[in-house]
Amino acid sequence: MVGNLGNLAGSSGMLTGSSGMAKPGNDPPPAGAVHVTVYYATDRQYQASSRSYGWQPNRAAPHLSYGSVLVSIPEKRAPGELPLPPWYAILASDNAQKYVLIKEATRLSRADFLATVKTRIQAAPERHAAFIYIHGYSNSFDDAARRTAQMAVDLDIGALPVFYSWPSKGTLAGYEFDQNSAEWTQAHLQAFLADFAEYSSATDIYLIAHSMGNRPMTVALANLLEKRPELLPLFKQVVLAAPDINADVFRDQIAPRFASLKLSATLYASANDKAIRASYNFADWDRIGDIRGPVVSIPGMELVDASAVIMNFMGHDYFASNRVLLTDIATMIKTGQRAKNRGGLKGIPSQAPQYWAFP
Repeated sequence: MVGNLGNLAGSSGMLTGSSGMAKPGNDPPPAGAVHVTVYYATDRQYQASSRSYGWQPNRAAPHLSYGSVLVSIPEKRAPGELPLPPWYAILASDNAQKYVLIKEATRLSRADFLATVKTRIQAAPERHAAFIYIHGYSNSFDDAARRTAQMAVDLDIGALPVFYSWPSKGTLAGYEFDQNSAEWTQAHLQAFLADFAEYSSATDIYLIAHSMGNRPMTVALANLLEKRPELLPLFKQVVLAAPDINADVFRDQIAPRFASLKLSATLYASANDKAIRASYNFADWDRIGDIRGPVVSIPGMELVDASAVIMNFMGHDYFASNRVLLTDIATMIKTGQRAKNRGGLKGIPSQAPQYWAFP
């Protein structure tokens, strides 16, 4: 169910419920649903006649585009659930009480986007915060919008919800294409993070990257903060969820840069992630998000073993679909506490923990 909406409702204008005030220009949500406005930057190519509100699944643009998406979320829904209408329901009327639905998408210029998010963030009653979600492999623009809205409700952290959508092919067969696309998007993501940090007025920025989305995020963030260290204090927490990254590349080339920057970063991995196993089989190289076998700590970064939590069939989206993980991430963001001070985690080994795990 939708919890205490806190800072996401009211004057911030980011989220409205069936009993709340609607954002000017939008119809109020129907009874039993809540509307969430999420903001985006993308380097997907736009074509008005295409699906996914014009954003192409496998076409890259040479520049960034911006906008917002209005998403309807059912109120009677367990945390982590992302119920979608079946394919055969496309001709049926909307059922906002049952399904997560995209209601509309708006395109904005860069200047209007930055002005809008600045206004929204400054209107928040308690703190000027935003979280930016970077999706993973086989995700469409719509997938990213719905997931961002769901996390905004379930995390309930009072932060403006934003997502960065790179041109994933959006299909399981598109792994090789997505690998190239994730590498290609790094420069655009770096430019977006720089813009957002400098002009959004957010004093607390939280990054949540999933799966292959960790590849451009880690490189873009390290490049940006090494070049512009004055922006470092704005990035309060970095979450690497089920990262699909070559384990040796991560340990030798990425983790040392994060440690040098003293970023507050947490990596969630699992031994039961079938998608990460498939990535290993494809590349014939260990992935850092796969925690099977001996676990080796990562200097300068907290490693959390999520193998014990209940997962769906693929076991890959546990960071956003499991109540336990959502609670841990929300606690980390709200309080800034490290793993040793958050309830629900045990240190391994207990006397001098090298990593953490859910019991």
